[in-house]
Amino acid sequence: MKKHLLILACLCLFGTSAMNAQERIINRYGLEIFMGKGRVWKLMDEAKITSHGIFDVEKAPADMFEPYTRSRSFLKEDDFHNCETIEVVYKKYPSYELKLALDLPRNREGKSLPFMVWIHGGGWHTGNFGGHSLHSRFLAGNGIAGVRISYSLLTQGAVFADTWQDIQDALAYVREHAAEYNLDPDRFGFAGHSAGGHLASYAAMRIPGTKLLISLNGIYDLVNTVPDYVPSSRHDEYFGLASQESRAECSPVTFVHSDAPYCLLTFTGGDTLVDKEQVKTFTRALRAKGVKYDLIYKDYYSHNGFNDTDLFEPMVMKMLITAQQYL
Repeated sequence: MKKHLLILACLCLFGTSAMNAQERIINRYGLEIFMGKGRVWKLMDEAKITSHGIFDVEKAPADMFEPYTRSRSFLKEDDFHNCETIEVVYKKYPSYELKLALDLPRNREGKSLPFMVWIHGGGWHTGNFGGHSLHSRFLAGNGIAGVRISYSLLTQGAVFADTWQDIQDALAYVREHAAEYNLDPDRFGFAGHSAGGHLASYAAMRIPGTKLLISLNGIYDLVNTVPDYVPSSRHDEYFGLASQESRAECSPVTFVHSDAPYCLLTFTGGDTLVDKEQVKTFTRALRAKGVKYDLIYKDYYSHNGFNDTDLFEPMVMKMLITAQQYL
């Protein structure tokens, strides 16, 4: 009897957890909402949004408090499958290996294609080369090859210097094998979201020959950080946050220079993870060095707004047009 009761309790617990996971509800802006008292929808992060002045909840549009079902307007599923994907191990550590995925146009014989290096987010502690799969495969189907890389994470005992070396090694691998994959080793850019935006920006500012940077809600200045935003105390050892010198050394803004590539940047007014001053600091530095950039800003949308809402389709089209122009 006790055994049966234990099994039943576990099933009930699992069922509750699964139900809660399925009941995650977002609004049009990608922000999570829940049914509060009086059967009124409320923002899950309303306390932080209000206390940090992210936006004025009282003046938010009505659809801020309505459930939203994601759907595509003009892109079809086939638009993300007009390419071939090849996975390879580009680097081995004693306890793990690093892979990258190459998204290549099916019709590439005799061509020398430009490519984007896609760097996933995940707070520098999670994620893999599966990030940005849709972006990369869509661009690949339209002539811009994609290289989605994995890199050493803080949860694997890495520090930023390890991750930075991985990015350089991934690019070196691709350039060394460029002829095999019909890639032009001199026409490349970097792209990423969040922590991936930080890493992509860092690489774009430091690697000579980079033609383009695409950074979605990235982090650019580790010297001037704000409590309750990333990076946090969990990143102390990874970045060496106790040292101002290390903070500067890990900041893309430190390395902005007059020959930096064109930058396509985004930020969203409902971002509760990245402080809005980050992109302001970076664009000031770009302007000071005469670097051309485009900043796309949208009120209210979540940290992941350009990846997971109605902003996704126009953004991926903007990425394609920009890559075709600058690569």
